[in-house]
Amino acid sequence: MTQSFMNQKIEFQKVKKLRSKLSVSLALAIELIEENNGDLDACEKEFHRNNINTVCRLAECDETIAEKYYRICDFDLEKSIKKIHEQLFYLTTTPNEPIDKIGFILWAENESLKKYVTARDKSLFIQTKDFEYVIDAFNSVFPLKDQDSGKTQNCLDIVGHNFFDNKTCRIIVERMAKIKTKDRHVESFLRDLIKWFNIQLRYADEIVVYGNL
Repeated sequence: MTQSFMNQKIEFQKVKKLRSKLSVSLALAIELIEENNGDLDACEKEFHRNNINTVCRLAECDETIAEKYYRICDFDLEKSIKKIHEQLFYLTTTPNEPIDKIGFILWAENESLKKYVTARDKSLFIQTKDFEYVIDAFNSVFPLKDQDSGKTQNCLDIVGHNFFDNKTCRIIVERMAKIKTKDRHVESFLRDLIKWFNIQLRYADEIVVYGNL
C-alpha cells in the first residue's frame, strides 16, 4: 500500500468523522480540515466561531447574545437568529417613530443556562436618545470594581459591555424611580423599564448593558 493511498485514506476518515459531528457539506469539511492541518477539534471551533459571527451580523447583536442563543438552539443558525429576534424587545418613548439602531442592549445573566429559556428572557434594546433619560441613574453607581480583573470602571462604557450585579441594579432601579417627568410617554418608558428590571432581578445574578456605538 503506497504512502499516498494511506494519506488519502486517513484524510477520508477525518472528513467522515467531521461530517458525523457537524452538518456540513463535503466541500466545507475538506476546506476546514485543510485550513486546520487535520486538527478536528480546531475544525469544530472554527465552524462554530464562523456561525456565531454570522448570527452577530444577521441578528445585529453582540457576540455574547449570539453565542448564548446559538447554544440554546443546538447550533442551528436559522433558529438562533429567529430566537434572538423573538426575544429582543424595543423600548422607546416614541413608539410611532422609527427606531435608531444605535443604543444599548440589556439582558439578564445567570450561572444556570437553563434559566435563560423562559418567557422572562426578554432582552431590551433602547436607542441612545431614550437611554439619555436614565443614563444618570446608571452612572451614579460608578466607580465599580471588576471582581475578575480588579480594574475600576469610572463610568458607563457606551461602546462595550457593562456588568451590574443584582444589588447594584436594585440601586439603579431606585434612582430611576425618582426621575421626575411630565411627559406621559417618558413616564410609560420609565415604568416599563423598571418593571423589566424587577422581573429580571428575581433570578438574575447580573444585568449586562451593551453599548453598540
